Amino acid sequence: MSDSSRVSFFKKKSALPVFALLIIAVTLFRFWYATQLELIGDEAYYWYCSRHLDWSFFDKGPGAAVTIFFGTHLFGDTVFGVRFFAVLLSAATGIGLFFLARMLFSQRVACWTLLVALFMPLYAVGSILMTIDPLSIFFWTMAAITFWKATKSDGVLFWIITGAFVGLGMLAKYTNLVELLCFALFCLWSSAQRRQFKRPHFYVMLVTVLCFSFPMIIWNYEHHGIGIVHLLHRGDLDHAWSIKPVEILTFLGAQAGVISPFFFLGVMISVFWPQYDTLHAEATRYLRSLFIPLFVFYSCLSLNKAAEPNWTAPCYVAGMVLLAGNWQALARRWPWAKKWVVTAFVVAALETVLLHNTFWLHLPLPQSWSQSKNPIVQKISEAYRNLGVVDPLDRTRGATSIAQHAFELSQKYGTSFFISDNYQTASLLSFYLPGHPDTYEADWGRIKDQFSIWPGYHKCYPIGSNAILVYEWRYPPKEMWYDFARMPLIDESYSTIGKRPLKKYYYSLCEKLQ
Repeated sequence: MSDSSRVSFFKKKSALPVFALLIIAVTLFRFWYATQLELIGDEAYYWYCSRHLDWSFFDKGPGAAVTIFFGTHLFGDTVFGVRFFAVLLSAATGIGLFFLARMLFSQRVACWTLLVALFMPLYAVGSILMTIDPLSIFFWTMAAITFWKATKSDGVLFWIITGAFVGLGMLAKYTNLVELLCFALFCLWSSAQRRQFKRPHFYVMLVTVLCFSFPMIIWNYEHHGIGIVHLLHRGDLDHAWSIKPVEILTFLGAQAGVISPFFFLGVMISVFWPQYDTLHAEATRYLRSLFIPLFVFYSCLSLNKAAEPNWTAPCYVAGMVLLAGNWQALARRWPWAKKWVVTAFVVAALETVLLHNTFWLHLPLPQSWSQSKNPIVQKISEAYRNLGVVDPLDRTRGATSIAQHAFELSQKYGTSFFISDNYQTASLLSFYLPGHPDTYEADWGRIKDQFSIWPGYHKCYPIGSNAILVYEWRYPPKEMWYDFARMPLIDESYSTIGKRPLKKYYYSLCEKLQ
């Protein structure tokens, strides 16, 4: 099919049913695929929060917990119930991207944007996980649409709706507040939009966002601003700041990996070296404003400590539209770029397909390899671990086996409850143990995470009670030696998927709570 025939097809009304069917087909596949993987630690944690709803939580707003609350009340405490709205939100985000691109450019650009989103690994694989990201990206996209409409209207309605979308996104992820900075940058950058600062509408939007933020403000006030302290810690801003070239290279490499290398290169060129005609100059300026603040912020943080790859996810909403919208101008300037379109989609598609099924990689090498008597096997294992080579889907494997083993030990020793040394394992235990009992984290004597705020085992169980402790390191937390009379190691085993060992865990019997 020639370029002209492809363009003409994307312009036809008949393209819309085709893309609608594509979204439906992908969504149905994701509903099925979501049930094939176990929960990751963060999903289980948000599920646990959904059983203890509050105005906010230690590290996040209530958005993910409330969403999971509705999902599990519809479909029970199951993987499908937890992930149901993640899949729906990813479909809605795809539709939002289509309308944003068509509103700013054309239907042809909208179709290409949707294709890029479907093939981009970060969006394709992350679309089934019910973390804060599906909510954050969805509300970021919706706010981007309504703010553009707000700048084109005289009424205040779209300004209020935009504020609501930013506020709802913030309830899932504080990062969504940066979108307000993006809007302000656009209004400063565009001479036609500077008038917005003189109108009350812009400030009505800010007040609307503030109204949505009250639950988290009140919660943080009551908990001495612990959520803000945590944010500073996550960005490593509570330590001395220094420039570390390896960290920024790690960040950029991770971005290229999760976006796909050619897509990432195309987005970077489109944002920082834009080529556009005067007809779409305003749209390009708007999209660059939506991209630059968040990406530059995390790039600056990464000069000291590399940011997580998914932290920049919302800004790629604009990046994808900008890439598709400026593609023809880029191709005219660099004709050779046309040859890389197919390559870019093929590479992204391979990444996405492989990330949906990674068993063939056999990564990471089983920990038993490092204990092998064969020196060659030991060196291979050590090299893989030093390089940080892991199977990205192993986060979704093994939780069932951990919980089953802990339950068997509990039955054998007659214990009353379960403890772990971290919030993720504690949450996974609760989800996969029979009856979904409350579980606990070690009492660290300080606020370490949300489990430190919830009532601990001292308040929930009588003196003399016994428990099973599941932990990842060779020795149990030293803080717990004051909580129990004895803590003998009773077992150690690997979490497994099928017959494949994944990660070693230790099990101690916590005798006689003191």
